[in-house]
Amino acid sequence: MKSYNFDSLKFATEGLTGFGCTVIQDDVNLPSFMIPFSKRTNAQLFDGGSEKTHSAFIVDDVEYKRFFASKFINCIVDGRAYSWPGMDPAVNVNYDQAMQACNAKGTGFHLLSMPERAVIDHLIYKSGFVPRGNTNYGKSHASGYSYEVGEQTADESDGSGGRRTTRTATGSGPATWFHDGTRNGIADWVGNVWKWTSGTRVVDGEIQIFVGNAAAKQANAGAASTYWKAIMPSGALVEPGTVGTLKYTKDFKLATATGEKGSTYTANFGNLTANSGVTIPEILYELHLMPKTGVTHQGAFWINNEGERLPFVGAGWHYASHSGPSALGLDHPRTSAYAFIGLFSAFMEL
Repeated sequence: MKSYNFDSLKFATEGLTGFGCTVIQDDVNLPSFMIPFSKRTNAQLFDGGSEKTHSAFIVDDVEYKRFFASKFINCIVDGRAYSWPGMDPAVNVNYDQAMQACNAKGTGFHLLSMPERAVIDHLIYKSGFVPRGNTNYGKSHASGYSYEVGEQTADESDGSGGRRTTRTATGSGPATWFHDGTRNGIADWVGNVWKWTSGTRVVDGEIQIFVGNAAAKQANAGAASTYWKAIMPSGALVEPGTVGTLKYTKDFKLATATGEKGSTYTANFGNLTANSGVTIPEILYELHLMPKTGVTHQGAFWINNEGERLPFVGAGWHYASHSGPSALGLDHPRTSAYAFIGLFSAFMEL
């Protein structure tokens, strides 16, 4: 039986949401609203998946019963990231700054990882409900839903002498802007601002990941970190630069050679395919780094296969039909810091 902490905010939040949301305090006792996700296998998350426990729930070969994702795009207070409602999202933070704002909160806190993002996206597509969001200057771009708006927290010139909304207050949109279509879900999963995501990168097109959910233990994600592993078509994880590892090409193929280098995008993540003769290993479906057939993906895919590129997901306020749960940007270096990139923190009870 669960033993209750009768802290009034935590107890009320869990009671009102049926444990759909809880409150977790950091090392300076400030709270964040967090959404729990219980352990699942790949078979429970996507068609054709094995009975393997999903990577999001494995750290150093130990399985954990759940992780917690931020309910709200984070703000940053005194160098720490917080999941609070009604805030202007923290932006103009680069990848390392986003990592540090999460890690500073104490053991178990971390920048939302690609395995965790994948679990949530798989659940979205399994449910049949795909969230909308602030994808057209403060409102939804979707046909027939332009009445869905959030509360403005920032604006910009519209180029014609007027002003238009950019960012909106976290959680201020309708229930359809939450990941599960209810206010118990994660707000602004799609749109508002992009969200930096940990545990994955590309280097000269080569896909590199952490083993399991090592991001949850605040594993070193520096450019030269030994935690980075490349992927063979068999699914084996090997040292970066090994001959025959899997790479993204400029023409949206999964291949074992990078080919022509440069930056480009395709309007839908679902357009990615494997080169003839190249096997897509389960781990790439598991991490939502390749599209599963039979799923109607929403969101575009950007790639720059020159140098190191770190991921952000979900798109921002002005990406319209290119927004969606599958929206994935792998075209920016870790130093990028813009008014349209923010972050979600996450937590695991290690």
